[in-house]
Amino acid sequence: MTRSHPKRTSELVKRAALIAVTGTCLGLGLTACSEVDDGECVPTDVFFREKVWATTLSATCNACHNSTGVAKHTKFVLTPKEVPGYLEANMKLVQDLARYEVDGLPLILAKPSMRVEHEGGLQLKPDSQEYQDLQALLNRFNNPVECEGKVNLGNFFDDVELLDEVDTLRKATLALAGRLPTPEEYEAVRGFGIDQLDPVLEALMKEDAFIERVIEIYNDVFLTDRYIGGNGAVELLNAEKYPDAYWFEGLPDDEREQYRWWTNTSVAREALNLVAWIVKNDLPYTDIVEADYMVFTPFSAKAYGVTVPFKDPNDWKELATGKLPGIPHAGVLTSAMWLNRFPTTPTNRNRHRARMTYKFFLATDVLRLGERPIDPTAIKTPNATRENPNCNVCHNVIDPVAGAFQNFNDEGDYVPQAETEAMFWYPEMLLPGFGEAKVPEGQEAKSEQWLAKQLVADDRFAQAAVTIVWKGLTGNDPLNEPFDAAMPGFEEALKAFEVQDRVIKGIAKKFKENNYNLKVVFREIIKTDYFRATNVRGELEDGRARELANLGTAQHLTPEQLARKIEAVTGYPWRNGPGDSDYLLNENEYKIFYGGIDSDSIVTRITEPNGIMANIALRMSNEMSCRVTAREFAKDPSDRLLFPYVETSFVPQDENGFAVPAVTDAIRANIAHLYDHVLGEHYDIGDPEIDAAYNLFFEIWQDGKAGLAAGTYPVEPPCRANQDWWTGNPLPEENRINTDSDYTIRAWMGVLAYMLSDYRFLHE
Repeated sequence: MTRSHPKRTSELVKRAALIAVTGTCLGLGLTACSEVDDGECVPTDVFFREKVWATTLSATCNACHNSTGVAKHTKFVLTPKEVPGYLEANMKLVQDLARYEVDGLPLILAKPSMRVEHEGGLQLKPDSQEYQDLQALLNRFNNPVECEGKVNLGNFFDDVELLDEVDTLRKATLALAGRLPTPEEYEAVRGFGIDQLDPVLEALMKEDAFIERVIEIYNDVFLTDRYIGGNGAVELLNAEKYPDAYWFEGLPDDEREQYRWWTNTSVAREALNLVAWIVKNDLPYTDIVEADYMVFTPFSAKAYGVTVPFKDPNDWKELATGKLPGIPHAGVLTSAMWLNRFPTTPTNRNRHRARMTYKFFLATDVLRLGERPIDPTAIKTPNATRENPNCNVCHNVIDPVAGAFQNFNDEGDYVPQAETEAMFWYPEMLLPGFGEAKVPEGQEAKSEQWLAKQLVADDRFAQAAVTIVWKGLTGNDPLNEPFDAAMPGFEEALKAFEVQDRVIKGIAKKFKENNYNLKVVFREIIKTDYFRATNVRGELEDGRARELANLGTAQHLTPEQLARKIEAVTGYPWRNGPGDSDYLLNENEYKIFYGGIDSDSIVTRITEPNGIMANIALRMSNEMSCRVTAREFAKDPSDRLLFPYVETSFVPQDENGFAVPAVTDAIRANIAHLYDHVLGEHYDIGDPEIDAAYNLFFEIWQDGKAGLAAGTYPVEPPCRANQDWWTGNPLPEENRINTDSDYTIRAWMGVLAYMLSDYRFLHE
């Protein structure tokens, strides 16, 4: 069989179903598949990509049938490859056009083969492979077959070592709630396979800590925490519309500051609280743009001057729904905070808001449409954004959506167009709408609600939600499809993209099937081989290594994640005192230096550690090992997180320098426990890793032993255990630790610092 691109096509057809996790014919994606000669089942989207798009539409038809080509006014206008979801859009376009026939022959076949007049001339000979493949695609549309049970699962993940269900659970609980699993949770999944995680994760996602994690993930997108400081959010409210915005100003000094902070934070997090409300109450994620309500706290309700019922009017974190009079709510699309965070100007005319709408809710970066140099001297069209192809390639996409935001002004206030002198949208821009659809007459005053319905109906909406959570859990943006076949490593990059893209689309499908419950997205990502990948088997060839380069998360933990992990593992936070803020969460301390964001001028996290970050991590490991070790030994062994198998009197040698086997075994057992508890790694006490940590313990102990003849070593004040850290209450006299007479406390500090500074602790 002759093929236009034999190497590329044969390679990709061989991996037609693209691995179990891709699931296209296993219920995760398209189910319309057909057999090929070698017995494999090729999903329709793979067939379209490799047999129709790559060989015909992209290589031949796209020259004219694009938004700026000579055939731009026909029904056959292809979506450019820079737009996420372009394959699905173009395949749907072909399917729609296949309904038009001439003498029983689909027009999409008749024109390029010159069975009827075609301005582009002969492009496909009826006996060509390209023609036959296009015809086969049309047959697939009419006669779909199920592939379940027939799919060649491929070998994409064969070289990959995966976390088992127990270690996946540990990683998941840290990622979702910032804690370690309970013994009961471990036992609920141990030995039962990865799907047994589902009920445990469902229970986990009911915890408040998970909701806070969702807010954190979505603030990385919305960035509305920019307004938390001072009165930043309250100041954005229209004083005439909301005269109670500063309701707290008349309170006594000792109350005013606290209520001010609660109020301002509640107002600032309006859009984030909507996401929290949706997730907490298992509501469809479509409410993020379709909600005809707002989410208030008792204090934001006061600021807005609305009456909303609350169980506890003094609980600033309690959420409840309500409405602002006269405003047609449409989720975050009509949120004052969201609209201010992505503002407009008299010349921008909501285009920035439109761009963010595409990015957040359709997984589409419209700026990629214009990624080519433009000669400004060539733009001589009077209305360039509408008429010049250099400009309208982007503006034809964003301008209709920009117009759909017509009712909200620069400050995010609702000012319906019907109430202004501008009865119609700007004539130099396309009419308000979405794609080819226009806002229906009579719905102009609530066009944002109309836009929300268009977004939700788009297939990219579900995928956009998956990409946001994917970035939040893995720390990595989903891969972009490579387009330059001449670039080094193109084949491997394409394969890696295709597998990941199919996984993401499969999760999006399950998401839709489960009434857009966002918890399903979290659950399914955690069970993927991407989240669970931990290593590879043996030496890999360069090409194979490039294919697998983006597997696994191994992300450098954000300041927020590391702060939670420190407390989960050691039992104590890294802060000066129990009432102070964590060093990693304070912008005046280490939050920004450790790669965090302030949602204002610093909006991109640093994911590759630098020298400053390495030194912060080293200081953390030293300070936490100092503060924790003695306090651990002051507890009963059954209450200890870190040192349950040893005491401060356990020294590895007796007075004559002979090893004490029972003690050395106990020390090794405790080191193995530390590896398991701190790093999530499991070793026998004779493993080389245990040897390395034991040798560190022994060397520190031996160095200190030489000075013991001069008297006992006092423990430095920050490292002592005299009172309960949380309450400040004195410990019983017999539990206090102020000296290190055997130098074992310092030895264990060294081992603990060694582990807390380990790559495997700082990454997850």
